[in-house]
Amino acid sequence: MVKKYQITSFERLEEKPAKPVTKFGGQPDWLEEPLWPVSEEFEDRLMSFVGQIVLDKGMLGNDKDIIAYVFLTHPENEDDDVFDLHMGEWGSGKHAVIIQPDGEHTCETKNVKEGPCLFDEDGNHYEYIPILEEGHDPDFINQKDFLKMKDPEQNKYVDQIYGNKIGGVPLFFKGDEWPEGDWKFLLQMSGWKLPFVLDLGNKGQLYAFITSDFKQGGVLIQQG
Repeated sequence: MVKKYQITSFERLEEKPAKPVTKFGGQPDWLEEPLWPVSEEFEDRLMSFVGQIVLDKGMLGNDKDIIAYVFLTHPENEDDDVFDLHMGEWGSGKHAVIIQPDGEHTCETKNVKEGPCLFDEDGNHYEYIPILEEGHDPDFINQKDFLKMKDPEQNKYVDQIYGNKIGGVPLFFKGDEWPEGDWKFLLQMSGWKLPFVLDLGNKGQLYAFITSDFKQGGVLIQQG
């Protein structure tokens, strides 16, 4: 079993909290010097801030409090058509996860405190707190073993790992794409039924990962 925090709903943040919280939209609450990622191949375009995940000590096995900041090359408004078919590939340089404190990163960054962020269908920029329900996912089953399972077993497994969540195990749409190396699963989000626009392509799903030493992160997008 793998610990997870299922996102059951979102609440709009009305007042700035006294300390950083897990949220989507708005601007990052940097713990250290701002490190805003730059998207490769897009003429120094800043990535859009998707959200920050506050991992209190022990949430995913981390030995201290950290924040993971998730960024995507993403439309800055409803008229911005930036997505391409290769946008979601692991290691594309078009998405990033920045870890603070004491994180490491391989992408180009700028010392910019604020930048592009998520918007809703009316073009407004709000912050949303996810309502979390602690639970557990079953251990990850690779595609080869999954295909050997009977339909009721497959359906049960999918139902258990489906949905937006922090931690747990990924529900891949198009084959197993777990990054090579020692990575933990950080975040799963679908691009629909959200209070903000999250453009992940055709029925896309976002998967974020973090190294087991909690120093680096990365993003993969699969389309349904």
